[in-house]
Amino acid sequence: MGTDAATRTDLDAIEVSAVRVSAFTVEEFTARVIAMATSPGVDVAVGVNAHVCNLARNDARMRALLQRTTNYADGQSVVWAARVLGGRLPERLATTDTALPVLRAAAAAGIPVYFFGAAAGIAESAAERMRAEVPGLQLRAHHGYVADGGIDALLDDIADHGTGILFVGLGDPRQQIWIDDHRDRLPGAVLTCGGLFDWLSGSNRRAPGWMISAGLEWLWRLMIEPRRLARRYLVGNPSFMLAVARQRLQRRRA
Repeated sequence: MGTDAATRTDLDAIEVSAVRVSAFTVEEFTARVIAMATSPGVDVAVGVNAHVCNLARNDARMRALLQRTTNYADGQSVVWAARVLGGRLPERLATTDTALPVLRAAAAAGIPVYFFGAAAGIAESAAERMRAEVPGLQLRAHHGYVADGGIDALLDDIADHGTGILFVGLGDPRQQIWIDDHRDRLPGAVLTCGGLFDWLSGSNRRAPGWMISAGLEWLWRLMIEPRRLARRYLVGNPSFMLAVARQRLQRRRA
């Protein structure tokens, strides 16, 4: 990524409810991931929404993990919160919107990609669709239901593929914990991606455009998965809003 973009991103980072979130456009984020994949060491990018902020605020390990990762605004609520707190994040970077630009950039750079997560067949189906969508993409996939005894074989497969970019879709906070537990055997760029493979595979249909533009994609997800997501949104969203209000009040007092 160019120096100007890197500098602007660092300057515009803002703490939102215990999580420091960096400012990226889609183009800047894509460039950052490619730089991560081609640089020494392991770097992790985490999409931050209200749920991730709530987890970090209430769990010391999660909070510590997110201090060692590149965090970007995956949820519109985080973009709005940044404005309330006096900062500015250029746009919401939904993982479903950033995945294709990252995959295209990876294909152009010859960087192998790996999908890990979701139920049996879902990641594989998502990979098949993405290989058809992006010519030249080197992409391998494995479902997320791996017993402890199978972890070594999975990590060997990720390495054998020559993986430069690994998408981990196990849900929060499981995916962050899994990455932290196995970080020394992971490739240069690791991206948490939640339920991305369900969307890329076509198993779930994305919200209408007007809901996305209005910042209501969470409501669409609640409608299609009410039993799983009711507590996250109906309890978690007000909790996040209250935490941001308290943070703003503390800043004003300071």
